[in-house]
Amino acid sequence: MGRAVGMIETIGIATNIEATDLMLKTADVVVYRQNKTDPALVTTYIVGDVSAVKIAIEAGKQVAERTGALVAYSVIPAVDIKTDECLIK
Repeated sequence: MGRAVGMIETIGIATNIEATDLMLKTADVVVYRQNKTDPALVTTYIVGDVSAVKIAIEAGKQVAERTGALVAYSVIPAVDIKTDECLIK
């Protein structure tokens, strides 16, 4: 399987940290980047195999939904190098 990127955006850093912790414990993924848009919106990007990223995002999504803080989530399988470059900036 190819490399995938997963993203989860939450309201509040505490929920995002809890979701990220569970994602890292659930599957073999690595935190690629964390972006704080403002004090309220936090997005964490993870990378790994497609199946691992899907499992991790699902786990993180459940945490954020439970607290009512989920804003958005997405999984991009087989990330193109140009998309990768956009995330680095």
